[in-house]
Amino acid sequence: MQIKQWMGALAALIIIPVSASAADTMDGKALYQASCAKCHGPTGEVSAYGKSLKPFPARNHRAIAKLISRDEMRRIITYGVKGTAMTPKKYALDALQIEEVIDYIRTFDYTPSLANGKHRFLEVCSSCHGKDGRAQTGVGARNLVYTKLNLSEIVHTMRYGRPGTLMISKRHQMSNTDIADVATYVNSLRYLANPANGKKLYASKCSACHATPGDIKVIGNAAVSRSIADLSDRLLDLRIRHGRHVDRAGKKVEKLPSDSIRDIMAYMRADIN
Repeated sequence: MQIKQWMGALAALIIIPVSASAADTMDGKALYQASCAKCHGPTGEVSAYGKSLKPFPARNHRAIAKLISRDEMRRIITYGVKGTAMTPKKYALDALQIEEVIDYIRTFDYTPSLANGKHRFLEVCSSCHGKDGRAQTGVGARNLVYTKLNLSEIVHTMRYGRPGTLMISKRHQMSNTDIADVATYVNSLRYLANPANGKKLYASKCSACHATPGDIKVIGNAAVSRSIADLSDRLLDLRIRHGRHVDRAGKKVEKLPSDSIRDIMAYMRADIN
């Protein structure tokens, strides 16, 4: 009996510290400090050591903590990033601990700089997207005034590019801070179009033949779409400028400036939706 009591007491002594230790390791902040802060800094900003890493410095967590998905964070933390000093953490942290670290990272706040965003946009992005974001450069880039991407999707596109296009990843060309700033600046460009002015222009230039945008019939190679709502902004722009209706409309459309055509497009999009 004494042996059994002694064994029970010993088991209790062993279980209590293990349980306490397990509770401690579910603290996201503590886990972050132990596994991430050496490179990424205690507050999500890159440490001096992180800045010295080769071939690429550590990334600023604070800048994009709320702009990338949990899935992306989980993948990066779990498997690392090939070709960088970011090694897989799946051997040091279990699945629940990784979720705790993500929760802690997502508490970081960052206030983007539109001034820096515009500056870096002009340096890196304007050769394809144009200085005003309207992509009148002849390389087929997206018109950013009419992008349907939200802020997080813009960040993802900048970090990983768009397969099959000239839009390549910028994550090694731009810091996370630059990406957050540029994405915020690009997001601000979405509101430059003037659908109210487009409605007036549509009434004077287009409504004699097309009472409403919904009445327009799509013909040609894009006819399978059956609606202008399914046309990309670039294709819709080309059809307004060069479609068969131009012969009938004379110079009304042909001489319209680009901004006016884009206002008309904005009105057409709003009316159809």
